[in-house]
Amino acid sequence: MGVLWERLGAADPGVVADRCIATWHPERLVYTVPLLTSRLSVSPQERRVEEGDSPAGYEPTLVCVQYLLNARNEPPGGEMVSPRSLPYGDFFFRGQHVMPTAHLADAYGTRLDAFRSAAQSLGGVPRDMADAAYEFRALPRVPVTVLVWGAGDEFPARVQFLLDSAATRQLPVDALWVLGRIVAKRLAAADPQ
Repeated sequence: MGVLWERLGAADPGVVADRCIATWHPERLVYTVPLLTSRLSVSPQERRVEEGDSPAGYEPTLVCVQYLLNARNEPPGGEMVSPRSLPYGDFFFRGQHVMPTAHLADAYGTRLDAFRSAAQSLGGVPRDMADAAYEFRALPRVPVTVLVWGAGDEFPARVQFLLDSAATRQLPVDALWVLGRIVAKRLAAADPQ
């Protein structure tokens, strides 16, 4: 992370904020980055990311710093695709780097209304796919869609993540995987049960 922090500290804050649809606060020397429904404060000088008054943790820190360094001033591609169809995705999104779907399938596979409630609490917008699907503006330029097929008599529940077709122009694939983990964890934490 040290090299990433150095690069971010050397970057022009106005340019970074414009590219990322983030906010630069020159009086405090921090960026504000929207992550789902949260606003994270990123301090390149102190090499710290906070969510409210608490440290954000490793995964949100990594994603926010990578996003501030890599995002381009371009709109999303407009097509949601399997992560494996992204450049380098077929190689990366396998084995230990599959998108985190199993826990969500267990949690919501027989409780689609609970999934809908959790998704809406995170700002999800319903999509007409699967049995239930929501698109999240995970980061300002990186939408993520989560699809859930409920368990039936013959088939187990299934969850799939879709990413914007231009997502790798905003974040490297490893950071997209971490972003998927963040979305999954926050959906699980938002369970109304």
